[in-house]
Amino acid sequence: MPRYPEKIENLINSFCSLPGIGRKTAERFVYFLLKQPKVSLINFAKDLTELHDHHFFCPDCYNFSENEGPCAICSNSTRDRSTICVVEDIQDLLSIENTGIFHGLYHVLGGKLDPIENVFAEDLTVSKLKDRTQKETVAEIILAISPDIQGEATIIYLRKLFQDSNIKITLLARGLPMGSDIEYTDEVTLGNALRGRQELK
Repeated sequence: MPRYPEKIENLINSFCSLPGIGRKTAERFVYFLLKQPKVSLINFAKDLTELHDHHFFCPDCYNFSENEGPCAICSNSTRDRSTICVVEDIQDLLSIENTGIFHGLYHVLGGKLDPIENVFAEDLTVSKLKDRTQKETVAEIILAISPDIQGEATIIYLRKLFQDSNIKITLLARGLPMGSDIEYTDEVTLGNALRGRQELK
């Protein structure tokens, strides 16, 4: 296997650390970047650096926000504030929002419970969700969580967390196949799952 110069090899390894990026793809990225004007690379590096210089997350729901305040959804006075749709990540939020059916608020957990991978409730935004329900008048929580093993464990945990409250806990209709990801589910299927959500007893 040919040995690249150290700086190129380091950049290839950096790309390989991204999810879903193998070595061949990483090499193609580096080849592409090597052909770009220096100013383009400077701007690209600047954009990467500024990711950590700005706070992009909504303090209420953990969706992306343009500033340190609430996101566009949380600050929209026309949204139904009595319903919160709980999702794993922002990609799931965007997928559901694109259906045009849900008009409530969201809460991004930041993942699913996975004890094997050392992901517990305190690693997610579960406590913030609990705080929101105590400060706001919430009538329903929709658990829009992918139906895999970790997702089911998260659903069970959240159901127990709110079992003594007056909040109705609902689950997306099981038109979603077991093991599927909400992020990759088409909008029609997601819309039907929202309409047919069922209350967890």
